[in-house]
Amino acid sequence: MDCWILYDPIDLEQNRFFAERLRSSGEELGLECDIVTSDNMILDDAPEIVVSRTRDPELVSQLEDYGSTVFNRSSVSRICNDKSMTYSFVSRLGIPILPFTFGEPLPPGPPWVVKSCSGHGGAEVFKAEDEQEVKELLDRLSSRKPIVQTFATDPGRDLRVYVLGGRIIASILRSSDSDFRANFKLGGKAEPIDTPDDIKEMVRRITPELMADFIGIDFVFSDGQPYLNEIEDVVGTRMLYSLTDMDPARMYMEYICRII
Repeated sequence: MDCWILYDPIDLEQNRFFAERLRSSGEELGLECDIVTSDNMILDDAPEIVVSRTRDPELVSQLEDYGSTVFNRSSVSRICNDKSMTYSFVSRLGIPILPFTFGEPLPPGPPWVVKSCSGHGGAEVFKAEDEQEVKELLDRLSSRKPIVQTFATDPGRDLRVYVLGGRIIASILRSSDSDFRANFKLGGKAEPIDTPDDIKEMVRRITPELMADFIGIDFVFSDGQPYLNEIEDVVGTRMLYSLTDMDPARMYMEYICRII
């Protein structure tokens, strides 16, 4: 059975190791795998299976229309790659999020976080200390659908929960002494921990509704309580390879082979 490992060109250069692990794991499991980029794929040649590592729900939807089974599907990509849609989705499930607006009126603050709805990995996320900074950041991100959010009272600390096939496989607590963003690739520290019961319960509410294959669900903390921050559709795996003995690429491809 043919399978594409689909990346955007820039992301492929930054994540070549994981792409190759997906390909080699798939081939060991009996799939015919090719690493393909979004700029040179030919829809008429779309295979039975696509492992999408792109953040383009419209492209994923086109592949589905051509008959491919895509992991993660377009509905997941659409919800996860727009933070306002993520927040709307989880709010309906009773999952707490920090207050946000599109700039008018401002949510409780200062300070505030100003971020684009489509940013990921800690990019396009900024702290604003006053209303003038908010205005400048909104102007700067105007083409990226910016939102303004109440600043968490426990900055520089968050929890990523990795979910594969609806099951939690790991939780990594990230922290930073120098940046309110705790992302690992931005220099934050990280350690595996047991998933707290209250966060397990939130994940259990999300997974059957979202129907994702492999995602990371990120939580921030304010006044000691967890709030959902974002859901990563194209979730990074550096922390799992660095901090655990897991091989998430192999686990993902084994899951896909069970599904098909």
